[in-house]
Amino acid sequence: MQHKRFQRFSPDIDFSDVDHIVIGSGIGGLTAATWLAKCGQKVVVLERHYVPGGFTHSFKRKQGFNWDVGVHYVGNLEEGGSMRGMFDLLSSKKLEWEPMGEVYDVVQIGDDVYEFKAGKENFRKQMIGYFPNDVKAIDDYLDLLKKSNKWGSAFFFEKSFKPFLSKSLGWFIRKFYKKYSQQTTLEVLSKITTNKRLIAVLCGQCGNYGLSPRHSSFGAHALVIGHFMEGGYYPKGGSEQIALKTIDTLHELGSEVYINADVSEIVTEGSRVKGVMVEETFIPCKSVISGVGVNNTFNHLLKNGASKACDFNLETVKPATGHICLYIGLDKSSEELNLPKHNLWWYAHENIDATFDNMTLKDAPDKFAYISFPSSKDPKWEETNAGTATIQAISKANYEWFAKYEDQPWMKRDDEYKKLKEEFKDGMLERLYNLYPQIKGHVAVTEVSSPLSTKHFSNYKNGEIYGLDHTPDRFDLSFLRPETKIKGLRLTGQDITLVGVAGAMLSGMLVAITILKFRVWRIFKEIGELQKK
Repeated sequence: MQHKRFQRFSPDIDFSDVDHIVIGSGIGGLTAATWLAKCGQKVVVLERHYVPGGFTHSFKRKQGFNWDVGVHYVGNLEEGGSMRGMFDLLSSKKLEWEPMGEVYDVVQIGDDVYEFKAGKENFRKQMIGYFPNDVKAIDDYLDLLKKSNKWGSAFFFEKSFKPFLSKSLGWFIRKFYKKYSQQTTLEVLSKITTNKRLIAVLCGQCGNYGLSPRHSSFGAHALVIGHFMEGGYYPKGGSEQIALKTIDTLHELGSEVYINADVSEIVTEGSRVKGVMVEETFIPCKSVISGVGVNNTFNHLLKNGASKACDFNLETVKPATGHICLYIGLDKSSEELNLPKHNLWWYAHENIDATFDNMTLKDAPDKFAYISFPSSKDPKWEETNAGTATIQAISKANYEWFAKYEDQPWMKRDDEYKKLKEEFKDGMLERLYNLYPQIKGHVAVTEVSSPLSTKHFSNYKNGEIYGLDHTPDRFDLSFLRPETKIKGLRLTGQDITLVGVAGAMLSGMLVAITILKFRVWRIFKEIGELQKK
């Protein structure tokens, strides 16, 4: 796929006047690049893949179907929502959003269905309807979300502070946020209710951050749940529009995105960045912004012990879990098949911790499935894909299940690996037929991706989609900040803040603040003006 706004990397391109090089074209890197370009900086974005966008990109197959790889919905996009102005800035207000409707998520435990309705008061009434004896617990829960997220916002904004302010005011913010971030979700919820079914329902969306209640930080849980409280939205034309519209803006500002540009090293001299190596080509620059994850940055791109100066240590926090996904193309439209817009979180039983902790590849579809309907959410799907529909069905997957095949080439792995994927496909199709019997006989195309697929395209070493685990320990890692102790090297992406489009976008904003300082107010002013239009 080639787009007029990005081009293939070539060593013959003139990079002599570059201010900043961004490694990776995920939304964190694109956000940082756009904010800097808006203030007259010359930015180059280097992407190792042949499609830009990171986890916002889509992939196509010759049968005419295409699927998202990471974006299934985005929150805070209601009128006046905090994300709306940010996306308007990145896309020059050319990115359009479709609301998913009153019900945006459904949690199903066995045969019991629980709808998540947009709006805090709607959510409250719906939950009280399901759990009439737990009114106080539900109100306490909503109050805890509000308090945790208030401190959470301050916690992440503090990451842009300079050392003096970080040691004084930042210490105060971190201290108060620990009340939420350093407890697990289960610990917090167990203090307000003994109703295990209520806890399971409130944690039913935990796949959005990849950890079950016993392991996840309540701070992470609260931020993700709060992000979707006013409902879910989907980009018209599919998730790839997020990156493509942003790249259009970058191009208009005189900055460029290059694909097939695999950065092999961040070159440093002493404690200062000098540039990057793309294969045999050295590109000098004043500043490097890495959006490829802290593990890749510190353990693979920095050479000769350069990362030691950054106090980098991941002994207490592991990579997040992987996932396995069945992509389905159907030979009838979403409307003909009566497919919903909302996502479904299906669990065999209410013990989510046991489900995630004890899952195997063989029984994954019998224990947990997250099901998304991209073609139903996208009002433009029928314009180019008339009479067809798509589904994605995802379950948790450990990298270890597939590690023995990691050295085999992509799309050419041996029959044993293909058999594992085929068995998962058959199991997940049975789950789908049970939940949506109307699709039986209309499956035209299927494809399965494993954590090895994620590793191949994202370069995450353990096939993780969410970067670092969202445990309490994650919130204690002092090096997860935009600025490193290597002058000119900054970090962006979900590792620095939080999982997902919103988290990565926030990290890009924080990077821009550390570089632009007071000049950043012109960007905030522009966002405000866009929201008034």
